[in-house]
Amino acid sequence: MIKSVSSLKLFNIITILKNFRDFEQELLLNYLSYYYFVEKRFSLNNMCSKSNLVYNSKLLPNNSEKKELGHYLAGLIESDGSIIIPKENSKNTPTISISFHKDDKPLAIIITNKLYYGSVQTIEVSNAVQLSIRGKYSILDMVSLINGKFRTPKREKLKKLISYINNNWDEQVKSPIKLLPLDESPLDSNSWFAGFSDGDAHFNIYIIWPEKAKNGYGQIKLSFEIVQSRLDEDLFNKYKIVMTKIALFCKSKLENNSISKYDRSGKQPAWRARVVNKEGATALINYFDKYPMFSSKHLNYLDWRLAYFILIVNKEHLGSNKLVTYNKVNLIKVGMNTKRQVFNWDHLDSFYNK
Repeated sequence: MIKSVSSLKLFNIITILKNFRDFEQELLLNYLSYYYFVEKRFSLNNMCSKSNLVYNSKLLPNNSEKKELGHYLAGLIESDGSIIIPKENSKNTPTISISFHKDDKPLAIIITNKLYYGSVQTIEVSNAVQLSIRGKYSILDMVSLINGKFRTPKREKLKKLISYINNNWDEQVKSPIKLLPLDESPLDSNSWFAGFSDGDAHFNIYIIWPEKAKNGYGQIKLSFEIVQSRLDEDLFNKYKIVMTKIALFCKSKLENNSISKYDRSGKQPAWRARVVNKEGATALINYFDKYPMFSSKHLNYLDWRLAYFILIVNKEHLGSNKLVTYNKVNLIKVGMNTKRQVFNWDHLDSFYNK
């Protein structure tokens, strides 16, 4: 029997997992997370039998890295995640899932490694990867990580999840879990915005070559944007508060635009916070250098940041070798986003521990 899951690393069990089908992987990971959760979250006095195990939030370790993990995951779930509550009388358990582009599978794997639970499934038809969290002890642990760290209307989903837990898991929960309020702290005070950006942000570089510019000078713009759109009008309007805060943080104005629906059947409203100025770019660099993203967008950020220093700090485009600078920045641009061919995941070594 496994005595200490905390001593295991993903790389030590990956060979085992490869030999299991998806549902068997889920069972094994829930088995591992059960023992981890018992070791880390339950009073020793209540470990006489499984039926006596109760969740005790006072025993949670209180360290800054764990808090940052919670803030980051909250932002990631609020951007690209979903919380699914079973219907009444259903035998299913709740599910918390996070979607990633297939290129970001290493991030999904490292998250399961750090959490000691969750399963990762590749969805070939949509070039996506989905991280799914099920099982009572896994869900309870995730709730303890993200409760009080949400900033968007998706907190209503968390509210329903906590209500479901309080009403159905009395054996595991000693006393009702209290839904904590929205996080109103400054955006630059924790890693929430990094997680949210990993889901919905976009870095880009726009170049107008001198020979194509009407004034003959040309222009290079560094762009960062976050977009939130919803078909439901009431829900869309509720996102204005958090998107306004993001726009202010980015030194930009909040725009109300229309974008294509996923099925291309028409348009839907969208809030957009877009940075194209020096002040906003500087604010983002000050933040992301302290609270990094961990998806491949971190690599796009590093390229974008390099262009920032070439243009804004060193002002190389104002020298006599303007065309050299344009070519240098263009070489950065053509390796970003969908054109990226090389992925270096060394930054995952610094992902938050629990």
